[in-house]
Amino acid sequence: MNQTSYVKAVAKRLACSKARQAEFVRDLESDIAAALSSGETWEQVEARMGDPRQVAQEFNEDLPEAELVAGKKRKRTKVIVIAAVVVVVVAAIIGGATWWASPKTAPAGQSVGMTEQEIIAYAQEVAEVIGENDYGKLRPLIADAAVEGLNEQTMADAHALFGDDWGAFKSFGNAYATEISQMGITGNAVTLVALYENATITYTFSFDEDMKIIGLNMR
Repeated sequence: MNQTSYVKAVAKRLACSKARQAEFVRDLESDIAAALSSGETWEQVEARMGDPRQVAQEFNEDLPEAELVAGKKRKRTKVIVIAAVVVVVVAAIIGGATWWASPKTAPAGQSVGMTEQEIIAYAQEVAEVIGENDYGKLRPLIADAAVEGLNEQTMADAHALFGDDWGAFKSFGNAYATEISQMGITGNAVTLVALYENATITYTFSFDEDMKIIGLNMR
């Protein structure tokens, strides 16, 4: 883990307000810079500071109640941001402006030459990538129009909401898919349940005509 990844790993686990999080990150980066300037290698600094989860846990244990409340609100906001991508970005596909034609549904996959089961299987593959918490693998699967809402920090925060350790993937539960068309644009929506050792997550995906993610909700 490099210096940037280490700081991010600590920051995403802080259960405080955004302002306090930013202050802690500045202090942490300053401490690291001072240690490196004094002659320590990054490997030595990392070993001395310890696991990012432990660093964050020790910080969280000393937080006053007001900061803990603010932290919970901040994390809830991240989930809302993810859900908002569906409302804002996908509106052009599955929205329902009152003055425009209503969306039409069809069996999933027709417009892209896939069966409903193939659409669901693809969504399951995407869910497995999200479970790995590796944004480098996820980014190519996201449509450019949705990247601002589904950026690396948002996805890391959303992942952390369900716990630092989801455990091994076990199986998928119920899954549903449908194709939705409006204003000459067509997309596929999939809802599925993923079971892990320590978490159960319901994903709702919206895919564009290139099967790129344009909307994502995790609950």
